[in-house]
Amino acid sequence: METVVTVRDDEPMFGYGMDGRALATVRDRDAETIRTVLRKAGLREFSDRHGGFLVEGGYDDAPFLIRCVDWPEDAEQQLAHYEAALLKAGYRIKCGHGDGQALQAWP
Repeated sequence: METVVTVRDDEPMFGYGMDGRALATVRDRDAETIRTVLRKAGLREFSDRHGGFLVEGGYDDAPFLIRCVDWPEDAEQQLAHYEAALLKAGYRIKCGHGDGQALQAWP
């Protein structure tokens, strides 16, 4: 179980992400860094209004899972964009995760 560390009782250790989510752990911070890399590459994050990427996992030294939540026929092209942006930023990538709509990434 990951320990949550705060600067003050009411503030998360690593501040807040772009969407206002609290970044209380190293894992939260690292996931937000991946989101930032992908956003800066012009890629869209999943929302209620449209498809895009999701960043999951990263617990206990496991890789982060970058999932394409979009039409399956668009996933291959989107994953290639995710992979290129993350490789450029220095991440180690493993393609494929069984469903063809995700990458694994390590900082």
